[in-house]
Amino acid sequence: MSLNFFQKHKPLPAPVIMPASNPAPPHCHPVLSPNALLAPHAAAISRIEELAGVPAAYFRHYYLAPLHHYARFVQQLPASEAHHHAQAGGLLAHTLEVATTALSLRQGYLLPPGAQVEALVHLKDVWTYAVFTAALCHDLAKPAVDQKVTLYDTAGRPIGLWDPWAGDIDGNAETHWYGVEFVRNRTYRLHEKAAMLLAHRIIPVTGMTWLASDRQAFSAWCACVSGDTSQADCLGEIIGLADRQSVGHSLGAEPGAKAAKSQVVPLHEKLVMALRQLVDENTLPLNRNGAAGFRAGNKLWLVSKRAVDSMRLYLNQSGHSGIPTENQRLFDVLQEHQVLEANLDRAIWRMTVQGDGWSHDLTLICIPLIKVWANTEAWPGEFTGSVTVQRTDDDAAELETVNPLDDNEVMPSGAEASETTKTQPPKSDSKPITVPDTAAPKPKKTAVTAIAENKAPAVVAMKTGDAFLDWIIAGIQDRSVDYNNSGARIHVVNEGVLLLSPGIFQDYVRVHQLDEPWESIQKQFLKLDLHERTAGSFNIHRYRVSGDNQSAPITALLLKDVGLLFKTGTPRPNPHVVKMVTL
Repeated sequence: MSLNFFQKHKPLPAPVIMPASNPAPPHCHPVLSPNALLAPHAAAISRIEELAGVPAAYFRHYYLAPLHHYARFVQQLPASEAHHHAQAGGLLAHTLEVATTALSLRQGYLLPPGAQVEALVHLKDVWTYAVFTAALCHDLAKPAVDQKVTLYDTAGRPIGLWDPWAGDIDGNAETHWYGVEFVRNRTYRLHEKAAMLLAHRIIPVTGMTWLASDRQAFSAWCACVSGDTSQADCLGEIIGLADRQSVGHSLGAEPGAKAAKSQVVPLHEKLVMALRQLVDENTLPLNRNGAAGFRAGNKLWLVSKRAVDSMRLYLNQSGHSGIPTENQRLFDVLQEHQVLEANLDRAIWRMTVQGDGWSHDLTLICIPLIKVWANTEAWPGEFTGSVTVQRTDDDAAELETVNPLDDNEVMPSGAEASETTKTQPPKSDSKPITVPDTAAPKPKKTAVTAIAENKAPAVVAMKTGDAFLDWIIAGIQDRSVDYNNSGARIHVVNEGVLLLSPGIFQDYVRVHQLDEPWESIQKQFLKLDLHERTAGSFNIHRYRVSGDNQSAPITALLLKDVGLLFKTGTPRPNPHVVKMVTL
């Protein structure tokens, strides 16, 4: 839709600044006008106007007015409690960064995707507006679902909690100050789902009408604002990348050559920040069978490889460079700065974790909770089971023999157990799996070494199975592994998510140039016991894929938990893939 659709609208009057002359109550901020809030961001607003490329009158109504509405709504609230943009005014600063970056990235996209030249020209402005408003709304509901704001009058007396659903902070004429605290046990990503309910408070009615005038743009916009990245087309990609760049910049990622030393965040602080966010978001689940960690008293016990791999992946995706690829190096950094509680001179502990009806022997790292959350109210819940040290130091020596931590080795995620109630023993005709030689000298063969060699195949199998799982998760996130498309090896269905066999395992062998046959990779993945069996207790399920007046049967493993692979939203089931009915 062209811009002449909007010529009847008038520019907004300049907002009035609300003075707040009295001293602030402790940890509170004065209510300010949009003009006062946006004044420090004049350069960003000028850049947005330049990138929008619309006449001044239209910019004032369709861009500047939403910015004023947004600033009035969020005031000086932070974007997070102890993560990115956690300072006063952080939410506004972060949103302006995302909007500016997203509009800049938009210049490199032909939108709508796949359109002819005429459509690209005709719809250019509405897609640009979709990018801008999606950026503006991506964290819009955080004050409503993640924060609790207390209002105070001019004398500093509390007058109640702010209801974001009913109006702005300054909606009550008595309000002069406000203080914020974060909701405990927040629901991860709820703010994304709730953002659509507040969008009309920020975007003018004519702006919504403009967005809705193009069905493809509006569909992608709705999905993007709601956090459904799988249906958000290029719009979700643009906003996601802009968001990660802003977060990374706030957390010290990629500091410029001229950055002051104070701007460079030490690696151990980055790792702690990543861990805190991963636990708070439940990306690293705690205190259940198969969890990534367990809280016991004032300590957090984390599955060693799974934890550091997740921290590294999080930092890399947030734009941080130079993160060591060797797990041992990350353990050393955490240990050097007393983040880890050492086991003698080592980072790794061999522990037995026991819950209701299950028990695992795991290799864990121990982190005092106070190192991650300074506020004890933010500590995760207590594990109802037990976490106990295994018998003697001889066991630790056995671990060194069975599972030496090579600098280039990735320790297993999930159940890193030498023995586990959920792991089935390999069949007697299974081929032994050998560990590649390394530059380290081989230990002399002792009784303990002999026992260790008997256990080695099961341990390495767990590593390979988890490495395969991690490859899929990372591939889905960076889009190197396709899903729900023609030729894809992964399909979401009503029953869960399918991993096409043998194709997905053959891909893994080819990508990593392994000498190991694909059958071995599949067998080791099956030992993780993440898949669903058929009614006849078979591992392989049969489905049928249809399209273009053709259909063909496919065979696949079925994972019931879609969230095991898709960490940032659950895609819709592929309607072209259905379960075959056996008679």
